[in-house]
Amino acid sequence: MAITILSSPDQFMAAYNQIPYTVSSNNTAEPNFNFIVDINETNGTNNPLARLKYPAQPSSSQLTFDVGNVVKNYVSYDFDASSFIAMANPKSRLNYFLQFRELYDNASGIPTLSGVLASDPPTPSSSVFKVGTNAIFDFEEYTPTIFETKQVLNYGFLNYQAKENIFANQKRILNWFDKTRVAYFAEIGYNTGASGPLAVFDISPLAANEYLFSLDVLTLMNEITLNEGNEFFVRITDTNSNVIANKIFTYTEPCSQYENIRLHYLNKLGGFDVFNFNKNKVHDLDIERKQFKAPLTIGYNKSDRLKTNYNTTINDKITINSDWISEEQSALLEQLATSPIIYLERSPTDFIAINILNSNYEIKTYLTDRKLFNVTFEIEYSYSRYRQSL
Repeated sequence: MAITILSSPDQFMAAYNQIPYTVSSNNTAEPNFNFIVDINETNGTNNPLARLKYPAQPSSSQLTFDVGNVVKNYVSYDFDASSFIAMANPKSRLNYFLQFRELYDNASGIPTLSGVLASDPPTPSSSVFKVGTNAIFDFEEYTPTIFETKQVLNYGFLNYQAKENIFANQKRILNWFDKTRVAYFAEIGYNTGASGPLAVFDISPLAANEYLFSLDVLTLMNEITLNEGNEFFVRITDTNSNVIANKIFTYTEPCSQYENIRLHYLNKLGGFDVFNFNKNKVHDLDIERKQFKAPLTIGYNKSDRLKTNYNTTINDKITINSDWISEEQSALLEQLATSPIIYLERSPTDFIAINILNSNYEIKTYLTDRKLFNVTFEIEYSYSRYRQSL
């Protein structure tokens, strides 16, 4: 008996897409034959994470199946409000390996499970494994190699905006994927008027067997002097000064009379992008009350209470508006409109989990609208508030 792996996914895959395998066995003619697939975490203590059973297909010794639905259940996201320079993102991925077995009835009709007949990778270990990330790609984008080869606007970070405005004391986390683990330095400097970085931080090694990382821009910003209108770069380099990832920021001061609403949201690549809403906002309260009636005595007083609110639930909803935006920003904000994880920044160390309530989103273009445009979102806190029940 033998199982042969005919096709397997790349080492790095988006767990929210398909992670397809095709295997074959020379034993499928055995009674009640089933392929058994164990999905194991590389450093897991309760393996397998899942055991999948697939019956043999009629007139075929091959089986094609997808493990993405299992892998994604063990993938989350990394968002740290503390101050740091760079750190690994272990929650944003699952390091895993597969083992293949056969199950069939023996000569006595008793179900028999074989030992491990094949593995992917062939010799898995704590340093040899597959990686499922928290990314997802649309139907038209998806290929079995897209995550490993993905370059966002050719600047390397897993964030879609090539250039951003940033205010003083605003949090910004940049995420990057380092397949070959060659990143050694985080650098910041003026984008014009200077020949090199003004501050350099040694970030090697970040963590063994990790490929997804975060960089805290605010920590780097605190190392240089910035004035209104300054452009500065933040980049990751190797020991030969080759730039792995680079991003340009413009340092600006708030110029709106309204409170700035800054949202951090998980994008399709598994990194966090941000957007500032600096126009009028409206704060509404949805109030839900439950009441009971108490019997009143004969000769009751007007101050006696017949109806009493015993449960008052308050849901905070805020309507926020952006400044004028570009066509590119309008397209990118579709990811905010559909993101499952969104945080409202109160301060660089204080974040509130929120949800977007809009049920539709229009991607606007200048050719279609023939005017400048902005965008409006309705958000709500992910928690409810309650009043006393007396």
